[in-house]
Amino acid sequence: MDIKERHIYESNKLGFKLACIIQVFELAATILYSAQRVGFSFVNTTTMSIVQIIVFIFSIYAYLRYSHRTRGRYLMIGSMLIGYAVLMAGCVHVTYMWAFGPAFIILSLLFNDVKLTIATSIITAVINLLYIPLFYMFSVEVADRHFAVMTDTIFMVLLSLMGIFYVRLNSLQNKETMDEIEENVRLQEESSEVIKNTGITIAKKLEDANDAMEALASKVSSSAEAAQQISESVNLTAEAIQTQTEMNSNITDSLEEIAHQARAMRKNSDEVSENISDGNALIEELRAKSDEASTINAETATMTSELQESAVTVKDIVGTILDISGQTNLLALNASIEAARAGEAGKGFAVVADEIRALSEHTKESAEQISSTIDELIQRVNTASTNMQKSVESANQQGEMIAETGEKFEIILEKITDLARRVATISDNVDGCVDANSKVMDAISNLSATSQEVAASSESSITLNQDCEADMENTKEILHDILTISRGSMN
Repeated sequence: MDIKERHIYESNKLGFKLACIIQVFELAATILYSAQRVGFSFVNTTTMSIVQIIVFIFSIYAYLRYSHRTRGRYLMIGSMLIGYAVLMAGCVHVTYMWAFGPAFIILSLLFNDVKLTIATSIITAVINLLYIPLFYMFSVEVADRHFAVMTDTIFMVLLSLMGIFYVRLNSLQNKETMDEIEENVRLQEESSEVIKNTGITIAKKLEDANDAMEALASKVSSSAEAAQQISESVNLTAEAIQTQTEMNSNITDSLEEIAHQARAMRKNSDEVSENISDGNALIEELRAKSDEASTINAETATMTSELQESAVTVKDIVGTILDISGQTNLLALNASIEAARAGEAGKGFAVVADEIRALSEHTKESAEQISSTIDELIQRVNTASTNMQKSVESANQQGEMIAETGEKFEIILEKITDLARRVATISDNVDGCVDANSKVMDAISNLSATSQEVAASSESSITLNQDCEADMENTKEILHDILTISRGSMN
């Protein structure tokens, strides 16, 4: 399918879709406005519906039969114009059925066919003009719709003219576009001829360039021999580099071992730091325990002082008891004397007895006070004993902490010893690195000698390259002539 046939098919397909929509609305208008239908007796709703259906079926047949040809659009538009004429004749009582006319003009514009658009516009305008006498013959609203019908007809005629003018203008512009395209094709052919002649000239110049290139190839061949020598030297250089690479590999291994040892040293250092931190923490705890022991000892001293005061109090009370005991002895002695003398005069003994009773009560109170003081003294002694026990326990804990601190410092000593051993290993690895560097220096010396050979070969290559440069300059001039010719052909 060429482009022209594809355009016809696409426009027929789009026009058929719009035609189906228009005919569906025409059939609906025929049925919906069947009430109060006036006009010729044979133009009734049934006849109009049958005509619309026949037109619809014929449009479908025309599209399916001639979808790739222009004949299909002519048959479809023609049958639809018949249906439009029947619709206008049967809808005299509905004056705005003329509005389907613009739809037909739009439909014809889709096909971009000048003849079809002109014919559709003229027939549509004629149908609207023929509607006027039918309106005056059968309509019952002549007086009310006179000017509206005339205006609608004039508007439809103007739309028809607009469709005709548009399609003619579009056709003219398309013709001008095609003329311009043909002129561009002609100019393209002329340019092709110029390019052909230019190609012939370029071919001649290329022959000259080929001769120059052959000479250049000969020089390049000589340069290849020199390059072979350079290649051999480069091989020697590669061997030296390989040796150097092996030495560097050994250096790398040693450095990796050094790095490993360094990481181990760092880890041990961290462990030493942690142990030292733990030792410091234990020392702080030991200091706290010492402070606690000092506090307990202070409390013990205070308790001892209070015990001393209680002892003084007991001593005073005991003295009082001794005094009372002495007085009691004197009273007892006096009572004995008086008893011997008095005889019946025993009333004095009552006084003595009362005094002795009072002294006894005082003695009892003193004894009770002594008992209370002794109890308090016992309680304080117990407290002092408990505090002393705490002091002993604290001292024991201090001893344990000190022992643990000793163990930590032993661990530190072991880590330091391990660090010393690793430092010795690192020293050995450094010695290995020194030996490897010596070998690298020897390889570099060999590489230097090889580089001198490469330099000598390079001098030979430079001479050949100078000859090649002259040939290349000649080639450059030839290519410059080709470029000048090409630019002239482009202009």
